[in-house]
Amino acid sequence: MITISDRGYWIIGLIVIIGIAGQWLGGQWSAIASQLWALPAALLVAAIFAERAALPAAKLHIAREVPHQAQLGEKLIINLFITNNGQRKVYIECQPSYPDCFSADSRLTRYQLQPGKSVTDYYELLPLELGSASPGELHTRMLGFMGLVWWYRRIEDDAEVQVVPRSMSTISRTMGERFTGAGVSRKPIQGGMEFLVHREYQQGDPLQSVDWKATARSNEMMVRIMTREQRMEMAILLDCGRTSQLQAGKLSQLHHNVNVVARLSELAVNHGDHIACITYADKPLSMMTLSSGIRGLRRSREILKNARSVPNESNLLAAALQARRLLGHRALVVVLTDLSNGDDASQFSQAVRLLGSKHMVVVASIDDTEIQQMRWSGASHWMDPYRSFAALEYCRQRQLTTMKLKQQGASVITAAPDKLDTAVLDYYRMLRQRVAV
Repeated sequence: MITISDRGYWIIGLIVIIGIAGQWLGGQWSAIASQLWALPAALLVAAIFAERAALPAAKLHIAREVPHQAQLGEKLIINLFITNNGQRKVYIECQPSYPDCFSADSRLTRYQLQPGKSVTDYYELLPLELGSASPGELHTRMLGFMGLVWWYRRIEDDAEVQVVPRSMSTISRTMGERFTGAGVSRKPIQGGMEFLVHREYQQGDPLQSVDWKATARSNEMMVRIMTREQRMEMAILLDCGRTSQLQAGKLSQLHHNVNVVARLSELAVNHGDHIACITYADKPLSMMTLSSGIRGLRRSREILKNARSVPNESNLLAAALQARRLLGHRALVVVLTDLSNGDDASQFSQAVRLLGSKHMVVVASIDDTEIQQMRWSGASHWMDPYRSFAALEYCRQRQLTTMKLKQQGASVITAAPDKLDTAVLDYYRMLRQRVAV
């Protein structure tokens, strides 16, 4: 595939003008003048063939570096390497294409490479779905050495990216979360506490935690970091029903909730807690019994990788009954769903009451910021007042559902899509600190 360059179009235009002028000329030279265009046309065709024959001599090397794994909803960076091993200057244009499971800007980028020089660039993709996927193709075209034609070339490799749920970043982990099996407590030493590690004294540490023998040995005031002997059971119920397909920004509600569950499970395992996971729609779809440690984390992430939305209405009651069978003692039950599913007489509310009779129930849901802004936005279309009224009614119903759930003893966490995971993790840390479960 070739594309005529601007210079080529100018030359073609000039040939056309010569041909038209030759047709207009009269007299004894009219036959010769009418054929004057043939010579520059033949030279143009010969020049194009010469450009094609000279392409291998350009020795242009194009490659890209694709990571093997990416996290759902986090930017994936693909590095692009272009090297000019030829003897002349090269002009090249690159444009990536990508499948629907990625979101990116397919911008056209131009490069000018001197002989023996290289250029490194990158472009970003945003994974929108779980599973294995190809990052797409790279379309390139190089300008011939005479500047007449752009020569097309498609870069396609066998690279695949495995999109997995998001994990805890090392930056967000506190000191206690880096020690698998326990969390650090800075409270005064109590019964049920075990020694973990020494560290230097910091302002605010209780004097009771100072280890005077370690201080004398190191000539620095040292304190004892203790762990609380607390093991908590937690069941996570993930809604994969019809409403989980709704978009919340770039990702669907299900994929936002998958990221929340993945990070919450990792945090719980780091604290030594036992976790169970159930995905459900009109019935339980997959289930993981109570597990802990690396084995529990791997099993939970395997379930999350295979989580898919189904076009059926959600029935939390069936999942709640299954959770009661899994949990022997009082435990924390986290439900990630859409609050618009619940009203006082629904199976949603019945399930919350059923679980709340023995366990601590936390319902987490995504706030649609676009709908909230729509309530008070100005009218520019005759349908805008009706849209504002619908948004007001939607938010009112969510507030009523939240109030009813709190009356039934459940805790409700609502936040924007990019803040829900932080809100849920902070609430979990607070529960552990207060030993509320």
